[in-house]
Amino acid sequence: MDFMIAAAIAALLNIGLLGTIIVIYVQNTRLVQSYFTYGLITVASAFMVQNIVIVIFWFNLYTAGPAIKTIVDAAAPYLFVINLAQTVGLAVMVWINT
Repeated sequence: MDFMIAAAIAALLNIGLLGTIIVIYVQNTRLVQSYFTYGLITVASAFMVQNIVIVIFWFNLYTAGPAIKTIVDAAAPYLFVINLAQTVGLAVMVWINT
């Protein structure tokens, strides 16, 4: 199994889940205008940026050349576990908010 591809898929899934969460929070902001709801939108947006940067960063590293590919392949399982944990957490948040 190529952990880098699995990590990228998890990061892309996270982007979709975060998009759903942001839409839900923006709809909630129309009903409950508070610093808390604005904070939720800000945090979800920051996580969205993080996942976009992760996908771009790791794609650039993975395609940089054979010398760095070994290092990227060694780090890929850890990135996959981190992204998978985030996917589970975000899925729970979507489930709770819908």
